[in-house]
Amino acid sequence: MVEKVYLLRHGHIDNGSEKRYLGRTDVPLDTQGKEQAHSLHDYFKMIPIDMIFTSPLKRCVQTARVLCVDKPITYHMVEAFAEIDMGDWENVEMSYIASHNPELYAQRGKDLEYFTPPNGESFHDMAKRVRDAFDAITHHATGTILIIAHAGVNRMILSSILSIEIKDMFTIEQPYACVNELTWDQQRTQWNYQRVL
Repeated sequence: MVEKVYLLRHGHIDNGSEKRYLGRTDVPLDTQGKEQAHSLHDYFKMIPIDMIFTSPLKRCVQTARVLCVDKPITYHMVEAFAEIDMGDWENVEMSYIASHNPELYAQRGKDLEYFTPPNGESFHDMAKRVRDAFDAITHHATGTILIIAHAGVNRMILSSILSIEIKDMFTIEQPYACVNELTWDQQRTQWNYQRVL
């Protein structure tokens, strides 16, 4: 069983001048994001890591590659750690959806957990795949592991650990390149959580 988990969000990306829905849209790190990845590399340089798991999206894989440079380990891509699938809303500006699909936009605001964008996925369904993958990895891997994922994915894991309802998940701050540390309590029945970076 895993002893410690470092849960990271990937580095900064360029998502345009106006807020848009970026879930599965496969955008790479921008210049700032690459600098943040190198800062993460420096942070973990002296910390022993046994395994690294990452979302398959570019922004996470790029972060993983930088972190692996000086470590004798490879990263493992986990499909279940991909960001939420926003379907037809992918890479569309939020203001456009609000003005062109006001009823659906309002529904999402009222039912954040179960609302499903056209041809996409709900946070409820996303939470199940993320939690199942996290539980499987943490019960079968050993030592200290590092997971590189997305704000949404991290919030699903942390909301479960902290008993926070999905509708309130945005109260969990997950800025670009943040680092969350998870360790077991003495009885190994519950995770202890702190954000360390």
